[in-house]
Amino acid sequence: MAESTSRKTGGRSDRRRRGGVGLAILAAGLIPILAACEPTLVQEIGIVLSIDSPSLGRVDSFELLNDDGEVIVFDTSELRFRPEFPAPHLAEHQVLGDRIVVTYRVEDGRLMVTQLDDA
Repeated sequence: MAESTSRKTGGRSDRRRRGGVGLAILAAGLIPILAACEPTLVQEIGIVLSIDSPSLGRVDSFELLNDDGEVIVFDTSELRFRPEFPAPHLAEHQVLGDRIVVTYRVEDGRLMVTQLDDA
């Protein structure tokens, strides 16, 4: 009797192990799918060439000259400027020629800024 009980327990244990493996395979399959849903963030460093600012405290876009000599247009229409880097601070960087770090994502061909920082 002890033998048959041990087999039953072993059977349940094997099923649990296989179930765990199945869940691990399912989870491994979902990770790339979930990662694909997250936008990839990219950074550029350079100097501000021009700013599209329709009103005080609002910036819709700006041009950046990166270290490779490329001029890149960034969209800031959805950016919430932080107290550490308010919208007028971007103009200060333009006037002084100080470099900035732009963190952005590509969305429908537009470079959408998610954060601006002093370089």
